[in-house]
Amino acid sequence: MTIATELERLLTQYETDVRFPDVSGMEHLDMLLTRSRIAEHKDGLNAEQAARLADADQWLLHNAKRFNKAILNVADLTTWREEANVSPDHWWWYLDVLTNVPQLAQVGD
Repeated sequence: MTIATELERLLTQYETDVRFPDVSGMEHLDMLLTRSRIAEHKDGLNAEQAARLADADQWLLHNAKRFNKAILNVADLTTWREEANVSPDHWWWYLDVLTNVPQLAQVGD
């Protein structure tokens, strides 16, 4: 499978995942891993894919509280970040932090 094909598959999976904030926290952790895999090859995205990624990221941010709530039932994101040495560039691993930002805290209530 080529990188382009894999990126398209991952992007489609991520786009689908962000549309369902009420599934299990384990599925959300898998979604965050998918987002990280996309980030590894972000330079390989074409303009249309980059726009789709930005749109999916907005869905994730819009529903950050719901995603975080489900994840809290199965994992601690702080621990995950520390164990994996996650960079702040991978902001999606900081949903617990983002949900405490006043503007975002009102989104998805």
